[in-house]
Amino acid sequence: MIRGRGSVFRHLVILFSGFAIVLFFYQSIRNHNYENGNDLTSYLNSARWFFSGENPFTAPVRRYIYPLFLVIVSYPLSFLQANYWQRALAAATWSLVAYIAFFWTIFASWNIIYGARPVWGWLKGNLFPPALMILLLHPFLQDEFLNGQVNLFLVGSLAGYFFMLQRDRQFSAGLFLAIAAALKVAPALCLIFVIFTRQYRVIPYFIILFFLFVIGIPYAINDQSIAYYGYFVSEVLPSITTSDFEHGYGQYSILSTVSYAFNIHWNPLVKIGAICIVAAALLAPVIAVGWKSYCHAGNYFRLALFAAIMPVIPLTFPMSEAHHLLILTMPLVVIIAYWQRLVEKGKAIFKDRLLLLFASSMVLLHLGHAIKPAPLRLMGLLGLYLGMVHLLRSLSRSVATEPAQRGFR
Repeated sequence: MIRGRGSVFRHLVILFSGFAIVLFFYQSIRNHNYENGNDLTSYLNSARWFFSGENPFTAPVRRYIYPLFLVIVSYPLSFLQANYWQRALAAATWSLVAYIAFFWTIFASWNIIYGARPVWGWLKGNLFPPALMILLLHPFLQDEFLNGQVNLFLVGSLAGYFFMLQRDRQFSAGLFLAIAAALKVAPALCLIFVIFTRQYRVIPYFIILFFLFVIGIPYAINDQSIAYYGYFVSEVLPSITTSDFEHGYGQYSILSTVSYAFNIHWNPLVKIGAICIVAAALLAPVIAVGWKSYCHAGNYFRLALFAAIMPVIPLTFPMSEAHHLLILTMPLVVIIAYWQRLVEKGKAIFKDRLLLLFASSMVLLHLGHAIKPAPLRLMGLLGLYLGMVHLLRSLSRSVATEPAQRGFR
């Protein structure tokens, strides 16, 4: 009876996730065709303004707040805005690439954990894990596609960075990380991972490529781009630093929550320094565990170590939108693999404290999506972060007593 109920649950999750994939695709097209469009509309409008010599940061509707790299890569789609069908094609193309980045991240992570298999091999074997991923990330994925956002591109770039490091392709690793950081600066935090791999050539590759994408190429296209960044720093950035009070507990970084709770108004430079301190404090336990175990560990530990950095980003930087939480894609892959391992060993999953911590953290993230006046999402992120650190410590003890293995095999 229990097995039968489990089979029904699996099929329901798969059906729900399949329907959600189609729905998200439709919603991205619909929202891009609204009168004021969505965030994708902002990127494409800003791209046209930038290439015509205007400041994209001065947009009156849906203000553009990202590095200029994004307006450059999105520029080709700006030509598809003349009518409904062209805008539908632009949104569909954007969403398709986002899906590719999302599923590639999942399947490449599984190849790291369990060994290489083609995508169709994974799907033929079991549709449930990716369907469960979609279910757990449902409100965040929906928000991503409703807004035509870039977070899945960012997730795919970070995954590419990790996988290139595992293959010792340091230039490619620097390239992927530079792309992620040029989309949104916060992922540059993941450069810290090279202290475990000792692949230090990635650092100059990343720095050169990042400045090329963010400053060099924009300047070559529009020589006013430096002035535009000056406007961003003087006019746009100060308003972003006050967003803690606009969103209240809707933001889920530690600093934003403390700022709102105690009515702290930061000088922009002081806040940047505080952000660095918080990031260092959160990264310290991850570094302490990874430093002594990485060289002797298997692939699952290495993926978990990289994934443990992901919750640090939203806990550190001021964020408030649901789509920002898609940065948790790789941690969820690690968590689902941990759950599968418990099932394979015949352990009672409802008695496993770590799994219960992960589950309760996800519940808090979902509740916080609906109940924003309370800092539930911050609590959920802290729970996931603490769970990832605890998992790393547990795996580190195993590394100390057992030979390194590939994944779980």
